[in-house]
Amino acid sequence: MHLSSDYKAPLQRRVEIAQEALDTFAGRPFAWGTNDCARLAALVLRRAGYKPNLAQFGDYRSDRAALRALKARKMTSVLDWIDSVKGLHRITPAAALAGDLIAFPGAGGWDGLAVALGNGRVLAFSGDVEGNACVVIAAKLELATAAWSVSPCRS
Repeated sequence: MHLSSDYKAPLQRRVEIAQEALDTFAGRPFAWGTNDCARLAALVLRRAGYKPNLAQFGDYRSDRAALRALKARKMTSVLDWIDSVKGLHRITPAAALAGDLIAFPGAGGWDGLAVALGNGRVLAFSGDVEGNACVVIAAKLELATAAWSVSPCRS
């Protein structure tokens, strides 16, 4: 079997997408609507070939505005938004591979989205660091509320 030179193995592509998320978001402080878990997840989804349609929520700069934007689309959480992305399916958090999305309970009753990096690590915004910055942390998968396989789409 001969594969074209532009074809990349799915696992290799997943690792590249996770690395791009790390390179783009690591160290950035949390800010609603610009540097938040939805923007992090949207980057991963777009790079994997999905259409997350984050623009449907408009401009939000606070947790209240984000919640209003979700409710206007008959959604109650970011989990509903991820579930609405065509082609994604939920998986057991322990089965997450590099580039997959995992939801964890976050501040203020929100679930936060993280990107699986492998070896039990995730990229996520953390309340344990200054500015609630996006950092690599050891995942406590037993606390995860959901996870999605983000298999790269073939284009």
